[in-house]
Amino acid sequence: MPIISRSIKRMTLVTSIDAHPTKPWIVTGHEGGDFSIWDYQKQETVMKLQVNEVPDKGAWQRPAFFQLIKERSVQHSVFSVKFTAEGKRLVVGDGRGCIYVYDSTNTKLQEVKKIRAYDKKSVNSLAAHPAKPYLLSSSAFSRNIKLWDWSENWKVQNFDVKPENTYYDGVHSVKFNPRDTNTFACVTDEDRVKVWNIKTSSLETTLKGPFVMADYFFTRGHQHLMVTLRFDSHNSEIWDLKTQEVVHTLSVSGRKMTWVACHPKLPILVTMLDDGTVCLWDASTYRLEKMVHITNSKCRDLVFVQDTNGRPRLAIAFKTRIAIMQVNLPIANTSNASG
Repeated sequence: MPIISRSIKRMTLVTSIDAHPTKPWIVTGHEGGDFSIWDYQKQETVMKLQVNEVPDKGAWQRPAFFQLIKERSVQHSVFSVKFTAEGKRLVVGDGRGCIYVYDSTNTKLQEVKKIRAYDKKSVNSLAAHPAKPYLLSSSAFSRNIKLWDWSENWKVQNFDVKPENTYYDGVHSVKFNPRDTNTFACVTDEDRVKVWNIKTSSLETTLKGPFVMADYFFTRGHQHLMVTLRFDSHNSEIWDLKTQEVVHTLSVSGRKMTWVACHPKLPILVTMLDDGTVCLWDASTYRLEKMVHITNSKCRDLVFVQDTNGRPRLAIAFKTRIAIMQVNLPIANTSNASG
């Protein structure tokens, strides 16, 4: 599989990655308080912008068990980056609880809005609605998920996650359902997956983990499936959201999976192993189609990319490298996608 690779050794660690819906642009957020946009066809940096001040280098030289303390204190970091569905806006969430909105119609970004989403609590996850002017935001240190409507002067709707144990108070990630865009899922600090309805503001489903990651699974017909990754397991599970039962388990000879994601429109599932190996699965048959080793590093984030020729690609962020991989599989044919 053709792989385009970019070294990011001169930058601070990648926190998040996203792809522009129509341009060959990959945006990456960094712990150093900046983000950059890379044109993977020309293989050149389009722009780089500092959102917050550069941190003291000594702040990063701490033992691993100080990770939680570090995340609470690192307010200058960019934690999340996301293009809106039409590609006209780029939204950036930082460690101070602010969301920055940029006009991304050309190569010169212009800040058009700054929102105080959370009070001194990091904006850890953003999700753009695939059709409506909605943006979801969440913080790992807040129970409050916010739905923003930029067509109504950024009017906000709140979803309060009430954990069974009051010790837990955060949401790690949010994601719209590409098959039913009136719903979204979140992974909470108590390691559960919860599915909400934005029309009724009601909680529809709760899956008990512990989970670290979840994504909506591609299905033909009207099945409601979700792929999850457990904190305490080497495998990935496929759940039926209606019955709240596991219908299939994915594993690769006992090797540990560290990331899962499903293509929103094609029956392609990707899992990442802890040694930098990409595993591509047929989501219709649960069959492992191909394994590609890229680098000896763990995945930090990934996103599916649809290039100008309609071919699916996968953009993966590692510790010091970004890789753009073409997905050359029979199931990648767009004719395979169905409602």
